Amino acid sequence: MTKLRLLIALFCLPLLTATTQASILDDFNSGVIVTDFLFDDVANTQIQAAFNSADTALFDADADNDDVVTNGAGQLDASGKANTDFGTNYVDVDPLNAGRVIGLYDVSWDFDESVYDPAQDEEFRMTFITFDPRSTFVTAEIFFTRTSATEVTLHGNGVGTGSSDTPDVVLGSSGSLLTMLDANLSDDTFELWYSADNGVSFVSGGIGNLDPARGVESIRLVLNEDFSDDALLIERFAASWVIPEPSTALVLVIGLVALGSVQRLHRTC
Repeated sequence: MTKLRLLIALFCLPLLTATTQASILDDFNSGVIVTDFLFDDVANTQIQAAFNSADTALFDADADNDDVVTNGAGQLDASGKANTDFGTNYVDVDPLNAGRVIGLYDVSWDFDESVYDPAQDEEFRMTFITFDPRSTFVTAEIFFTRTSATEVTLHGNGVGTGSSDTPDVVLGSSGSLLTMLDANLSDDTFELWYSADNGVSFVSGGIGNLDPARGVESIRLVLNEDFSDDALLIERFAASWVIPEPSTALVLVIGLVALGSVQRLHRTC
C-alpha cells in the first residue's frame, strides 16, 4: 500500500504542479504552432501577403480588406478599411478534431468617441472555422464589438448545436489586450482569456460550450464595418495545437505495470 501511495504521489504531483503554475500562454507555447502572423513585414504589405512564420499557408484575399496593411512597426493597421462590408481573410490549417486549439489575438484599439453610428457596430474577431474552403461554420471565436461611443465588448462566441457563449466583458473606447481562446475539442468546451499586461497575468472571460461535431480547419480574421476614423492595430494572430495527453488513470496504470516489472526483475536477481 505504501508503494502504491508513493507511486500515485510521484505521478500526480508533477501534473498538479503544472496545472497550478502554467498559464494559458505557457500552454500555447508548449503546443505545435500551426499558424503565426507577427506582421513584421515591410510597411504597406497587404494582409494576403503577410508572412506566416509557422507554415507556408497565407491569408487569402478579400477586396473588402485590401487596404488593411502592415505599418512597418510589427502591426497590421486596419484604419485603411473605409467600407462598411464584412471583410474576412482565411488561413488554412490541417484539420484538427481533438486536443486543444489555442488562438492568440493581440490587438489594440482607439475609437473616436465623437464618431459613432449605432447601425455600424465595428467588429474585429478571430474565428475558428470547422469546414474549408471558406466556410461560415464557426466553431468558436474571439469577438470584439463596439457597442457605444465609449464602450467595446469582448466575448467568446460558440456556434452550433449545444454551443454557448461566454459573458460580455465591457471595455473602454481605447485599450490593448492579449486575448486567447482555448478550444478543447476533446471535451467540447472553450475558455476565453485576456491580459492587459502583455501576458504577465491573465483573467478568464468565462467558459462556453462547443458543438461536438465541429473542429478547426481554417482560421478567419474578421474586420466588419468602417475603421477609417479609428485606430485598430493587430500585433499577432496565431494558433497552437496542444496534442491530447494520456489521462492520469492511464499514466498510473503504466506506472503500476512498470513497478511490477521492476519488482519481478529484483526477485530474479
